[in-house]
This record gives sequence, structure tokens and C-alpha cells, in this order.
Amino acid sequence: MVSTVADRRKLDIVKKDVPLSGFTTWNVGGPARYFCEPESLKHLRKTIAFAEECGLETLFLGNGSNLLVSDEGFDGLAIRLGPSFGDLENDGDKIRVSAGTPLYKVADAASKAGSSCFNFLTGIPGTVGGGLVMNAGAFGSEISDYLTKLSYLDPQGGVHEVSRRDVEFNYRSSPFQGGPDKIVLEAEFELVRDANQPDMGEILELRREKFPYSKPSAGSVFKNPTEVNMTAGQLLDEVGAKGFSVGNAVVSHQHANFILNKGHATAKNIQKVIDILRNRVYKEFGVTLVTEIVVI
Repeated sequence: MVSTVADRRKLDIVKKDVPLSGFTTWNVGGPARYFCEPESLKHLRKTIAFAEECGLETLFLGNGSNLLVSDEGFDGLAIRLGPSFGDLENDGDKIRVSAGTPLYKVADAASKAGSSCFNFLTGIPGTVGGGLVMNAGAFGSEISDYLTKLSYLDPQGGVHEVSRRDVEFNYRSSPFQGGPDKIVLEAEFELVRDANQPDMGEILELRREKFPYSKPSAGSVFKNPTEVNMTAGQLLDEVGAKGFSVGNAVVSHQHANFILNKGHATAKNIQKVIDILRNRVYKEFGVTLVTEIVVI
């Protein structure tokens, strides 16, 4: 429990018992014991120090587009890097962006600068920080492909800058996953002029045709497996996933790797769908699907 005068004073920069359903694209999730949207790096440092001093687990939120938060909530401090961490600067062949910058703004800024390299980010509802943590990608490209360097914050409040060649990114993974040891603050990207990308309008049209946007979702739930020459969506389609539901959580008829919240789904409903579908695929194909979403 928070008991000292110093701890109580720090509570004025955080809110208590904030429902996280309003900060995830699935619109599910119970309350965070504490919640904060830092207004500056100094503010962020104070927030992390508060969590450290009080022994609180921390959860970092971007756009909440890949999170499934428990109905019971999160018994710690949820920190959202929002608009205050949304700076974007275009400098010729490079673009510098803060962690809270929406991905669509990166795509738009690159396009205006004459580069199509980030067109693949069009329509992805995430932020730069979250995109780097998950190594977001589409249409054969990943956000790390154009990264030149980034800076991150350590638990002691120190800022470190690292070159792309010193960071190992893989399919939907990075060294920044799994905890608050390295909090992405800012990134610099190279604007490649001859990137082989469809135009932004074409990508938006492809997304409308392929993916369901009528109901809240978290995008693709499972990663594509490497042991078979089929996508997660194809495997799920083969086991009759489309239309399967638990409560108000239903698998899209449009894309079998999307689970939709059709009204008042709970995290428990969604998790049950995930577990049943994973079991179906394993029984039919011997493949264990791994979630792309993060379960809190």
C-alpha cells in the first residue's frame, strides 16, 4: 500500500481505478489500479519512479490495438504514451518520430516527402512505440526495415540511443517486448524513395476488402506459423472458425484470424474463443498457434 507522504504526493500525477476498456481497440478490460498519461519525459520519469517505489508492475499502452486486458483489470500502473509523445519531424531523407505518434501519420508524412516506403502502415491502428515493440508489418514489409536508430528509457530514467544494426528484430518481435526495461521513446527512419509498395489508396481498399472493421477487434489474433505453408487465417478457416462465438465474441466471417466484439463481449469470452480455436488447429494440423496479441 502507498503510505509515505512522498508516495501520496506522487499520486497527484496518476489516476486511480481507470477502466482500460476505453484504451484498447477490443473495448474490453477491467480497471487499472493506477493510470497515467505522461505529459513529458520528466513526467514519465516521475511516473516510473512512483511505480518503482511502490512496487507496482507497469503496463505500457500505445493505441491498445494488440492487447487483451483481463476483466479483473490490471493491479499495477498502466502508462499510456499518447499525444504528448506524438512529435514528428521530417528532415529530408529521414523522419524522426516520438513513440506516441500514430502509424498512419508516419505513412502520410513519408508520402508527402515523396516516399512510399511506409504505405504498408496505412490503416494499421497503432503507434510508433507499439509498432516497434511488435515489429509491425504488412504487405511484405516491417517497420524495422527502415529504422536507422532509436532511443529508449531504462528503469533508472536513463536515455539510451542505439543504432538499428545493434537491435535484433524478428517476425512480430523485438527486444522491447516482455517488460518495462526498455521503453521506446523516439525513432529515426530512412525514407527510401524507390520502395516497392502499393499506393495508400490501394492499400486502404485492400484492407476494406480483406479485413473486418465494422466491429471492435485487435486485428490478427495469431501469428502466421513457420512450420507449415499456410497462414493462421487459412488454418483457422480450414477448421471452421468463421462465425464461431462465445458470448458476444465472434470470429469474423470475413477473416478467420479476427475476433470481433459484437456488443458486450468480455475478455473471458475472447480468451475462450482463442483457446478453442488453438485446440482445433492443433488437433487438425499438429500446429500450435501463437498469439500475436498480448494478454494482460
